Parts: sequence; C-alpha cells; structure tokens
Amino acid sequence: MKQKKHKRVVIALDLAKPDGRRKLSGILSCLSNKHIHWDLRIKRGRDEFTESGVADFPNWGIDGIIYSLPATTPEAAASADTLAKLDIPLVVIDPGDHPAFAERKKKIAVIKTDTQSVGEIAANHFFSQGSCLSYAYIPDLLERDWSKKRGESFAKALRLRGAKCHFFSGTKGVDDFTALRKFLSSLPMPAGILVAYDSRAMTVAEACAAEGIPIPRAISLLSVDDDEFLCENCTPTLSSILPAHELSGTEAVLALRDLMAGKELQRQTVKLPVETIVQRASTMAGTPSGHLVQKALAYIATHAVRGATVSDVVRHIKVSRTLADLRFREVLGISIGRSLETARLKTVVRALNEGSMTIKEIADSCGYRDQFHLMRVFKRHFGKTMGEYRAMRSLAPGALSSTDASSALGNYVSADIIPGNVARGFKHIKNRINAKAQRYND
Repeated sequence: MKQKKHKRVVIALDLAKPDGRRKLSGILSCLSNKHIHWDLRIKRGRDEFTESGVADFPNWGIDGIIYSLPATTPEAAASADTLAKLDIPLVVIDPGDHPAFAERKKKIAVIKTDTQSVGEIAANHFFSQGSCLSYAYIPDLLERDWSKKRGESFAKALRLRGAKCHFFSGTKGVDDFTALRKFLSSLPMPAGILVAYDSRAMTVAEACAAEGIPIPRAISLLSVDDDEFLCENCTPTLSSILPAHELSGTEAVLALRDLMAGKELQRQTVKLPVETIVQRASTMAGTPSGHLVQKALAYIATHAVRGATVSDVVRHIKVSRTLADLRFREVLGISIGRSLETARLKTVVRALNEGSMTIKEIADSCGYRDQFHLMRVFKRHFGKTMGEYRAMRSLAPGALSSTDASSALGNYVSADIIPGNVARGFKHIKNRINAKAQRYND
C-alpha cells in the first residue's frame, strides 16, 4: 500500500525573538495535539528567507507556508512581495504594514493581534489602580502604523472612560532621549504610560531615572510583548501585556490545514485579543480601591464562566456588597454584575467564532443556567439572536469579535492579570491553548 505523502510546509519565523519562539511553540503543540503530520521546512529568520529562495518554493513542492517575519528592510520587503505573488496557500501572522499581503485575496489567511484589545486592557489596568491623574502613549521611534494603532486604541479606551491621552511625538531638532525627558516631566503625576513595545519602554525607564521620576510611584509604566529578558532586566522590572503568540501559532496551523484542503480560498482574517498582563514592579495597585477592584477582576476572569455570582465576588474580596459596588463604579464606572456578564459574553463570542459547539454546550461552558437564558441575554446585548449571528458569520467570518462584545457592554475588558512570575504566566497561556486545540475537530 502506498504511503500517504505528508504536506510539505515552510514555517518562517524570527526565532531570535521571544514572540517567534512562542509562535513556533503554538504551531508544534497544535500539530502534536491534532495529530497533523507535515514535512516541515523551518526558516529561522530573514537571512534564511531570501527572495530567490522564495521564488523556488514551487520547484520544491511546497504545499503551504506560515510566515511571520518583519519586512522592514529592502531585502525582506522583496521576499515578502515575491511570497505574496505565489499561488501557494499562505498564512501570515502579524503582517505589519507591508502592502503586498493586503492586496492578495485568495488562498491566504491573516492572524493578528486585535489592536483595540491592547488599548482596552491597558486602560482597564490603569483605571483599576485608581490613582492616575494623567495618561500617555509613547510610540516606536519610527511611528509605524501598527504602533500608531496601539496608541489610538489606548486613547479611545481612555476617552470612553472620560480621560485624555497625551501622545509623545518627539521634538524637531532635539534628540529622542532629551525630548522624552521633557515630555515625561510635563505630565501631571501620578501618570499611567503605555509604551509601544518592551525595548522602547526600557528607554522610557532610563529617561525617568535621568529626570529623577520614581517608577511606579510617580509614573506607572506598562509595555507590550513581554520579552522576558528585557522586562526582567529593566529597572524596575517591567510590566508588559502578553499577546496571544502561542495561540496565533495554533490558529495558523488550523487555517493552513483548511487552505491546503481547499476548504476556504477567499481571504480571511482572524483577530486575537490579548487577555493577559504579566505584572512586575513598574506598575502597582495604587489606591486601596484600585487594589480591591484588581483582585475582583482577577477572580472574575477565571470564575465568571463557572457561574460565579456577584455574591461570590463579594465573598472573595471580603467586603460588603455596598462597598464592592461603590468601588467598582468609582474605578471602572460599571457594576460587578456588568463585569461578570461581559466576561461571560466574551467567551460566548469566541465559542461562536470557533463554530464547533452547540448553543447548549456554550451555555454550559460559559456559566449560564440554560441555553434559553443565554439566548435571551445575547439578544438583549447584541440586538441579534445567536442563530442570526452564526448565519452572519458564515458570510463574513469574525463579523463580531470578542472586542465587539466588550464594546456592546460598555467597553469593559476583564483583565486576567498575572503577578510577576513569568513561568506561571506561560503555563497559564499554554493550558488555554492546549484546551482550545483539543476542541477543534480534525
């Protein structure tokens, strides 16, 4: 009997960086969990992913490609242009600003971080501290499009809470470090600052030290990407938002499997919301009110889908119902009940987007007493039935994201905040990824 030929797949990731290694971990975990057997060709960085090599992929018998490399040099951009023109199923993770992938319409799937969720979880984190007089965003040096979008999402989330975001844009004729020092000194303190990514945040911390501005007492500093080496070696250690890098690897495998099977030939985009902050010394709970709300949010993030009630939350934080509600409205502007409902509905929307569970199964797994109760709640908040949503999604995948769920409920995003232990943070994310991978059908 002739042995079945395995699909030959190229995986191009920047394995010199933590996000590339996390994506690869997600890819390999999904392949193992789903018993998918591919003949892998791993390209470990831009140096191994040349334009001439990409042009030869059809001659190598390549069946599919997972690509996640920054196209920030002329050589890398040329390779990306050539890749986008190939008639080979392609999954791009975090495509950045490169236009070639936006122009391709068939045999392509795009997996990317939901930028809006970055701004929302950052704003929620600062508001849960309850101590900031001002807020600011510091973009990357080149002010690239993805960086601008992170700032815009942060500003929008603050605006919905009645707060203003100050933007750092440098000063003509003044070096970046000097301009940063001047900008930081001008902010009303205590201030909450979101920085585009970790290495940029280290520069901000150095500028604070040069100005004699204490972190986190005067400035609470939060970044994105959770590069463990940088965050742990920053002074003070740096709190950072951890994107769903491993989950993006899982989603890439599943999308490419479908593309190579011919199940979906039109362009599709999957947005993955961030859900985790790895908290270190650069942010703090702030006021007693903020600390209380932060403790409640951590409980809600893990117990809402288990059917937790307002009374359960109140018992967990060990205060009266009246005081708990007062603190929630003071810090977040919403009730405990609304916070619980939002956390549940975000999970419901994700389950609907996956499409493999019945409404009864979703109700059981998301903390609702029965499917009819869930159906009534869903219709009340989103203005459509779950059946209508599924029909709409079949025509426009991802038509209602979990971020939209937050918007429909007052733009609250429940923060799953992990105190400083990075290893525990990674274990938490891996457990989620493995559980999700098991739910997919071959």
